[in-house]
Amino acid sequence: MATIRITSIDAVILLHEALIWAVGLTRMVSMCGSLGRFRCAALTVLLLFPTSAFSDANRQTSFLFQSGFWINLHHFLFHHAVERPTGNQAALTELSPEQAGDWARALNYYRESFDGKDLLGRDMTAIKNALGDAGDRSSLDSASLDSALIGVLELAAPVYRTIWWRGHDQSNRSRIDQLLPLVKQHEDSLKNRLSSIYKTEWPDARIRTDVVIHANWAGAYTTLYPTRITISSEDSTQPPQEGLEILYHEASHALIRKVQTSIGERVRSLGKLLRRKSLWHAVLFYSTGEIVRERIPGYTPYAVKHGLWERAWPDHFAVLETEWKPYLDGNRDFDAAIRAIVDGLTVDP
Repeated sequence: MATIRITSIDAVILLHEALIWAVGLTRMVSMCGSLGRFRCAALTVLLLFPTSAFSDANRQTSFLFQSGFWINLHHFLFHHAVERPTGNQAALTELSPEQAGDWARALNYYRESFDGKDLLGRDMTAIKNALGDAGDRSSLDSASLDSALIGVLELAAPVYRTIWWRGHDQSNRSRIDQLLPLVKQHEDSLKNRLSSIYKTEWPDARIRTDVVIHANWAGAYTTLYPTRITISSEDSTQPPQEGLEILYHEASHALIRKVQTSIGERVRSLGKLLRRKSLWHAVLFYSTGEIVRERIPGYTPYAVKHGLWERAWPDHFAVLETEWKPYLDGNRDFDAAIRAIVDGLTVDP
């Protein structure tokens, strides 16, 4: 007998849908008394199986999107305290003296506690995951976090909610609304192609994807075990198709281990060094861009459009085009492609 695995997130979704069903049943019973048999039957179908159950764009299986209050506040504080942007600070003039004091204390705490920290570090990942789980709760009492951090976040929360949150949440939800139809349209092809390329199965459960106004300097990042994506919504000019590539690029971080291992083994067998670090990441950029271009004719991959090859991997694009693309096209096996790109991008010690 097949075993069905239900995650905690899936359980919440099932409970939510069960509540919707129960409400619909109550409404149907109360209304059917004054209707004929045919009309009652039609009403039952409409109430218990609403149109959204068949056509809702969120009925994709790859990602579980969320615009959560606490994780947005956390990233916003980290951005302004640690990354210290030089952009527009006009909103600060809207703060009352009391609000300004609370916000300054929160920024000082973040600066003193997290300056020099990487959002991909283990401790920062634990904080981010706990705040993502907190969603839009009224407090962080049940969160597994340091009491001092909870105090600072709850001190800053009224200020953030009053001044920034509404606009940030709208931006996040707009980004989600842009991505959902594209994910639904292309997910089967993209999941299957990327899993095949990386020789790794796509995760069974939907990947938790927190959309925040500012994720990090790169615009998105992924943490593993469990796989969770954090993606920015601050660039309102970003084309939805580019957002789709970024989303599946981030998801590919959960699939790339075999490529990483195979590259490392080949480099060691040659007794050489890679010309640049993170060849596996260049492979990931190239592969995701090409696979999205397969699905969307005329699309320009992110790394090409934004000059990433010239800045980060000036030697890599030509080698990937010559040695890795035949593998993507089905004209070379995985091991031969790995050998070819490593051989073309290593130097003597």
